[in-house]
Amino acid sequence: MTSKKNSNKYLQTIKNLNQNTRGRAILFFLFYLIFFIVIIGLIRASYTSNKNNDYKRTDINEEYKLDGIINGNYHFTREEIINNSITNYVGDKSNKKEEGIMTFNNALYNYFIYDNINLLKINDKYEISGELYKYNSITNDTNIAKILKNATLISKTEYEIGSSVYNYQITTNTLDQIVNNTNIDIADIPNTITLYTNEDDQVVKIIYDLTSYATYYLNTQTSVKITIEYSNFGEIEDLKVPENN
Repeated sequence: MTSKKNSNKYLQTIKNLNQNTRGRAILFFLFYLIFFIVIIGLIRASYTSNKNNDYKRTDINEEYKLDGIINGNYHFTREEIINNSITNYVGDKSNKKEEGIMTFNNALYNYFIYDNINLLKINDKYEISGELYKYNSITNDTNIAKILKNATLISKTEYEIGSSVYNYQITTNTLDQIVNNTNIDIADIPNTITLYTNEDDQVVKIIYDLTSYATYYLNTQTSVKITIEYSNFGEIEDLKVPENN
């Protein structure tokens, strides 16, 4: 009975307010206040959901092998497409050393990497350069297993010849925590990682779409797609550091 009386009281108050201009203004303000409170609540709920959307599916078998990559002995090609600017690399890796050729703006450059030192051959002489690979902290051999462990497996496609394709998503929050050991707090569109395996389940190709990560860090819309293909696992002989260094 008390609840009914209170309801009638509220309705009468609304009717009274609606009878004059000032009252209608108050009702109008209260309506939009409630509306915005509801919208903010929905946005916060969506934000929390997006921020923590890295989880593991248990209904798909992850049967790929990363040992060929992690062991660090292979031939590779790498393509970086950043805002439609393309840089290509082809080379070999062995014993934590890399030797290859970089193609950028129709020019070819020999390069060599060892002990975190990047050498670029200019005028027949190797000179120390800045880091040649973009977003190498994410794409290097040492982080890939940890990154995939913390990513969300979205789908797996299996082919009759025995190869498979795995599609993952990972938030910029999670990537940053892995590679920089920091904890940012943003709601973002996930980055994607796609694995391609051969008939032996060995990962032979990885495509990274790091657009969300790059956009956050550069504070401007930046498209980033990096494709790395691997082959000749365990067949690369030891590489020698260029003599003039």
